[in-house]
Amino acid sequence: KQSDIPKNKETHTGSLIEQLTTEKYECMVCCEVVRIVAPVWSCQNCYHVFHLNCIKKWARSPASQAEDGNSGWRCPACQNASTQIPKTYTCFCGKVHNPEWNRNEIPHSCGELCGKKRQCLDCPHLCNILCHPGPCPSCPAFVTKTCECGQTSHSVRCGQSTKIHCSNVCGNTLNCGKHSCTQVCHAGKCSPCQLTVQQVCYCGSNFKEVLCGTKEEFFDGFGSFSCQNICGKKLNCGRHNCVQICHPQPCQLCPRLPQVVYRCPCGQTPLSKLLELGCVERKICTDPIPSCGKTCGKPLSCGSSEFIHTCESLCHEGDCRPCSHTSNIYCRCGFKKKVSISSLTMKTAAITFMCDKRCNKKRSCGRHKCNEVCCVDTEHKCSLVCGRKLNCGLHRCEEPCHRGSCQTCWQTS
Repeated sequence: KQSDIPKNKETHTGSLIEQLTTEKYECMVCCEVVRIVAPVWSCQNCYHVFHLNCIKKWARSPASQAEDGNSGWRCPACQNASTQIPKTYTCFCGKVHNPEWNRNEIPHSCGELCGKKRQCLDCPHLCNILCHPGPCPSCPAFVTKTCECGQTSHSVRCGQSTKIHCSNVCGNTLNCGKHSCTQVCHAGKCSPCQLTVQQVCYCGSNFKEVLCGTKEEFFDGFGSFSCQNICGKKLNCGRHNCVQICHPQPCQLCPRLPQVVYRCPCGQTPLSKLLELGCVERKICTDPIPSCGKTCGKPLSCGSSEFIHTCESLCHEGDCRPCSHTSNIYCRCGFKKKVSISSLTMKTAAITFMCDKRCNKKRSCGRHKCNEVCCVDTEHKCSLVCGRKLNCGLHRCEEPCHRGSCQTCWQTS
């Protein structure tokens, strides 16, 4: 067993073993030599060894408390905060309580294998030397590690945290899924693909250049983005074009197909009823849709909320004719005088039409009249300057025209 104990005094562990064995190690709290048979406690952060009774007293003293008061007590050597106060005498590896001293073993150790996990996170092996003070030595095992790009392997000491780089080109697939990384073996993820490609819109009329892999999830097999123009593709009938905005999905069915149209143009009569009356059955989308002969009756864009104008033409295809009605509108101030104009220009006239009546209401000052033409104001604020003499008798009020007394003169002499 003695052959497994590190004897090198230059190492931390070897120095501690030498000093504890020869009783030359001093407790930092009481400054007395740590005897072989004295119960001790070892800090797991800096590995200093103290008398158990000394460290108990230190942990309970006010001087040992952490600055925030809630983190416990501080180690006298490294100032590392601990929450639990030591109570029992254990060996360095912590498996045996009150270990007995053996002349052939390290003082205060249990004489068994340490078995503690090494500080290096990458090492899966436990410490394989006898129970010892100080840090566990580095793992002696060798493992095979691959480089960052995964093309080459090397045998390195277990727990070695340095990354391995080879001189080969990375070659991993980039974010676009089409091209490979051209950088030399590197750490971390590969940079996004920097090649530019030309993307076409869904309708095929516009193009733009983007980085390869940009918005690939929007590709539908024909295009990658919407140009916001009219699609214009031929519909399935082969005679009409799509009138939707550039879109990823397949174009809709032709709205004039016989299997799509079930009613006359105005929508009042089913085509099945017209067929019974002798109308010719439609075969293709270019065949005219039979008219029912009734008044169209579709609401027109003109009119008002009080009276809706409807199309007076007979049932027809396409857009309705301009409205022939006239409408009476008021000027903007709501004066009784009405003007009769064509309903086609009613909305424009309602904005621009003004009567010549002047407003006789008093303004907010109570002194002046509004006098505005076709006034729609409700507050009638006065924009004139007051101009009355102030209480000093020398200056005039410069405030906007107002009700009541003017303020005291602010000028001094």
